Amino acid sequence: MNEKEKNELYKEFGIDDAAGVFENLQEKESLGQEILERIQATKEIREGQDRILKLRRKKTMLTIAAAVGFVLISTGLLFLQPFGGDSYITVTVAKGETRKLVLPDGSTVWLNSASTFKYPKKFGEKRRVYLLEGEGFFDIVHDDKVPFVVEAAGIKTNVLGTSFVVKSYQALSTMSVAVVSGKVAVSDDHQQTSVLEQNEEAIYNKDHRKPTVVKVKATERKAWNDGNVILNAAYFEDLVLAVENAYQVKIKYDQQKFKNCQNSIRFNTKQSLKEVLDLIKEIQGITYQIKEEKEVLITGSGCN
Repeated sequence: MNEKEKNELYKEFGIDDAAGVFENLQEKESLGQEILERIQATKEIREGQDRILKLRRKKTMLTIAAAVGFVLISTGLLFLQPFGGDSYITVTVAKGETRKLVLPDGSTVWLNSASTFKYPKKFGEKRRVYLLEGEGFFDIVHDDKVPFVVEAAGIKTNVLGTSFVVKSYQALSTMSVAVVSGKVAVSDDHQQTSVLEQNEEAIYNKDHRKPTVVKVKATERKAWNDGNVILNAAYFEDLVLAVENAYQVKIKYDQQKFKNCQNSIRFNTKQSLKEVLDLIKEIQGITYQIKEEKEVLITGSGCN
């Protein structure tokens, strides 16, 4: 089709200036192509900017995560350091039982009922152990260069080589250290220090922490190791706890009524619970009931 025939065809559709239309179409096509190219360029620029922003955000988040991780790890290390994680062994003795332990230096510890004890798998420059709850009899191997320290409820017992009993039950209002042989130095958080020799006992009241040093027959303090319970001028709470731990029972009584009661008692854990309660009834004038599920109810006038 020649140019003349094209023009005639355009005229049939009412188009007079075919050449102008054609040129106009070409211009429009050229403009449309330019617009498409600009849109594509803008899209590529924005995609590039988005990638840069994402990379920056990712880098920022990684930096924050690393900083937080460092703080948590540092805090964790500081928290775990005192007990060294797996480098310590924790031993818990159930009610009605006692247990013997041999420590890394050859020292021996006997733990009484309802006691929890923590010690290192290996001693280094220090020999330090923790009586977290309960009572223990310690027979320590002598070492002039490395003192042995027992920590219990803020009270530290320092020795070079000796044997002694530490009693620190949470249920009691007092804790004590009694020397069976040798000499020990006992101190608290306020740096109050008592030097104890054989057959001396330091008793700490948990309220004021002031130690009272008394003369005792220290071998009686570890009699529980042979199944014997010997309490001299002991408060009623101490007597009750001894029975609870030996016979795995819970004793309910009016603590305020019996707060000032002090008694001396001796019994063997091979005796029945009823026999021991009858003995307490005789010396204290109580009335008791043994209920199901190992519960005992004690009533009486007390010592007000």
